Amino acid sequence: MSSSPPPTENPPPTPLTFVIRDVEGRGRGLFSRAPISRGDLIHEAPCLLVPKSSYDSHAKHTVLEHYLFNCKDGDRLLALGYGSIFNHSDPPNVDYRLDKVGMVIRYFAGRDVKIGEELCIYYGANLWFEEVGGSRSKVEEESESSDDENFLSRIQD
Repeated sequence: MSSSPPPTENPPPTPLTFVIRDVEGRGRGLFSRAPISRGDLIHEAPCLLVPKSSYDSHAKHTVLEHYLFNCKDGDRLLALGYGSIFNHSDPPNVDYRLDKVGMVIRYFAGRDVKIGEELCIYYGANLWFEEVGGSRSKVEEESESSDDENFLSRIQD
């Protein structure tokens, strides 16, 4: 008879490929601690579900409005873990995928990332703050390209 330990429900934590740093004029941000290859999973953030009815009556009137990710059905996900610390960039170097059923958001490298580079996602065209370094959307300008480098910021449920 074997006396092996019982299986765990969650895998053991892996070393983080990023570190949190303060960024002047942008708050906190995530920066790579090691090279990251395009397509690599950077972080899987557990989420809280904010149903559309709760969003419409309450959440959209709070600071949480700026941290919610839109689901196709009108519900929202609030990223926990490090998921709400990714800053905005246009173009971004991090892509994300919503998994409403699994209640997670997965963040992937949209291109190769060097050590020390800030990890950023694209927040969308309707920003609630003054974008550092310009106001035109490079993602929107490049959206007519047919190559797969424009997979950034596509969201799936």
